[in-house]
Amino acid sequence: MENLHDKRKVYDKSQLLESEIKENPIEMFRDWFLDAEESPSVSEANAMAISTVEEDGCPRTRMVLLKAYTWEGFIFYTNYDSKKGKALQKNNKACLHFFWPGLE
Repeated sequence: MENLHDKRKVYDKSQLLESEIKENPIEMFRDWFLDAEESPSVSEANAMAISTVEEDGCPRTRMVLLKAYTWEGFIFYTNYDSKKGKALQKNNKACLHFFWPGLE
């Protein structure tokens, strides 16, 4: 088995300073999303992983596409009868993850 302890990329393109964080997190996301859309290193800026918690208490993650975002939150489409749809009906808390490694 390969030892992965020392396998790490150094991310040093920029930094996130507390003094530069916007009060509204959606504004912060908007800025990051616009950067991702303009970046040639990001092929699908609206692709995101969504994690929900199933009835058995186990987390489940799958990929979906962000369709819009507003001041209230994020909009994506799903089948209400799917496992994801049913999990969100029972527990509306979810985690979204946008992976844009080229932007660091």
